[in-house]
Amino acid sequence: MRLDIKKSVNIFIISSFVSLITIGYIGQAFVSQGCPFNVPYELFPIFIPMLYGIFGLVNYYVTENFGSKYSFLVGMIFGLLLSFIGRFGLNLPQLIFGFTKKTEYKVHIYAMVLYAIIFHFLITPLTLYILL
Repeated sequence: MRLDIKKSVNIFIISSFVSLITIGYIGQAFVSQGCPFNVPYELFPIFIPMLYGIFGLVNYYVTENFGSKYSFLVGMIFGLLLSFIGRFGLNLPQLIFGFTKKTEYKVHIYAMVLYAIIFHFLITPLTLYILL
């Protein structure tokens, strides 16, 4: 496996662009909850695209080596990572998404499904289409 810098940068940019989905729904929830002061939303447009870009690269190399069906797995792992950060690091389920202490575990399930779909049906086809 040869590292191609131009291809990797393109994959990173494409994947980072798709992060607008996440930034959009988090931003909408943040505003609808009155912009809680203890949610560092101003950092989200920096870190979320970076994480998307990194996982977009992982996704590309995994799908190149093992097949496109594994993009579901990469998306699920990414969703799990974001949901753990959001739940345990930032308490987002309760602060902006309206979950209770008893129901906040559901964010992990929702995130795994959502990001598996995003990676399989958006990021993987976009990277393959643009790079070919």
